[in-house]
Amino acid sequence: MAALFPWSDGRRHVKRFTVRIGLAGALAAALAFASMTYATPGALPQAEAAPAAPVADELVTLQEFATFNDGARDPRDTGFYFATKQSEASAAVNKFHFRKIEDLGRVHTTPGANRAAVHRLRLKSSEHPSYLLAISDRDIRNTQCIDEGIIGWIDNSPEIGDHPLLRYSYNNTRWAAAVDTSPGQAALIAHGFHSDGPIGFVVP
Repeated sequence: MAALFPWSDGRRHVKRFTVRIGLAGALAAALAFASMTYATPGALPQAEAAPAAPVADELVTLQEFATFNDGARDPRDTGFYFATKQSEASAAVNKFHFRKIEDLGRVHTTPGANRAAVHRLRLKSSEHPSYLLAISDRDIRNTQCIDEGIIGWIDNSPEIGDHPLLRYSYNNTRWAAAVDTSPGQAALIAHGFHSDGPIGFVVP
């Protein structure tokens, strides 16, 4: 009966049980503290980034400009320039005194199947501005030219209604472009320009 009183052996049993509980609690607290020391202060769980929305493909007009030296109309003395951005087109006319020749058709704003990137290259050594359109690595890597970047993507093969975009060159110093309906093709050929073949196909 005496064992039932708090001063009996039962008290010592309770004490031992309390010590076990105290050790377990201390161990749990130490583990919690250790995990806190390896956490980045102030860090919060980050949600996974949402996938980027696909860029919508659009069609932009490829414009051709020319500068005529001393008022001459000879294309051999003319630097041709090409732009798809309206800001560049405006600068060509208002700042650099090019004249608009024609709209050559429309090209894509994004890459895609059956398309090639159209680069605008500038000839380094020309006394007057001289630009060309290029899709081949051989042209783009030509050390005589500066690659000004991609101005659009052109179809590799025709779709219904597309027109071939032809590049014309003269003595590797002057380049022009025309579609099969361009009125200036005859003048280019008459002044010694020859066709380098189609770059691709543009949408009217």
